[in-house]
Amino acid sequence: MAITINGSGTIGGVSVGGLPDGIVDTDMLASAAVTSAKVGSLGTSNLPAGSVLQVVQSSYATNVQITTSTYTSTGLTASITPSSASNKILVLANVNVYYGSQNNIIFGMRINRAGSYPWTNYYFNNVGSVVNLMNPYGINYLDSPSTTSSTTYTIEFNTTSGASIYSYPNAQYAPGGNQSQSTMTLMEIAG
Repeated sequence: MAITINGSGTIGGVSVGGLPDGIVDTDMLASAAVTSAKVGSLGTSNLPAGSVLQVVQSSYATNVQITTSTYTSTGLTASITPSSASNKILVLANVNVYYGSQNNIIFGMRINRAGSYPWTNYYFNNVGSVVNLMNPYGINYLDSPSTTSSTTYTIEFNTTSGASIYSYPNAQYAPGGNQSQSTMTLMEIAG
């Protein structure tokens, strides 16, 4: 089709991709003409390293009592499917733990990724005379699962002191009745 310049100031006959690269700049775009970024045929793989590619969040609704040195699921779990095996998963978790007035409590908190344990930490609490004490415990861990399969992360606890601890899904703190919910957020980060 021939290129035509119309009397109204428009140009006809230009096919898609017919303009040279760089001829259209920001000033030539109409206001609000771009509604989302164009990623391209490679999908998310052409975004720069460190970009957040997807976010998954979950919470749980069942209280779990943990009384053993064997790690037990708190019920807080989430799954994500990485788009590339070179990408990383940022695990952000917050779990409310109640141990009443028990003293000298030692407990572990870890991430379980399909039988692998990329992160573990231990805590010691001596609550003294405080009764009905509840605290939030968090994880910030950048994992490298090296897969494009669906990957499930679970937060687990154990106790090595013989005391009972409880993971609470919705903790109500006194005074004031402020609410704090246990949650997990998984973020795929471009590698």
